[in-house]
Amino acid sequence: MSEETPDQLQVFEDCGAAEMPIPETCMIAEISEEDFYANAEALRRYRIGQLRTKLTIRQSVCKMAREGVPQMVKIYLDFVAENNAADLPGEATAPADGEESAIGEFDAI
Repeated sequence: MSEETPDQLQVFEDCGAAEMPIPETCMIAEISEEDFYANAEALRRYRIGQLRTKLTIRQSVCKMAREGVPQMVKIYLDFVAENNAADLPGEATAPADGEESAIGEFDAI
């Protein structure tokens, strides 16, 4: 496998950000899927693109939830539940008496 060019690495990141399927990403970058999967930097850049999009979407959801958009409040609460479940071994638990909820300012909504 040859070393990918900076342009190809940017393609991997851009395609990851757009959630392009890997076979289509490889066609755009003009490399084989085998070479893509064998290249740790190509995989890393693709994943970075995906995560940057995820961050942007979550930031938008949080902003709209703070503004009181009901659908975004629900999505925000789903994010919180997902994060609590991922952070704790086993099932997520409710805060103990006297502890602040992870939901914070959205408790009253």
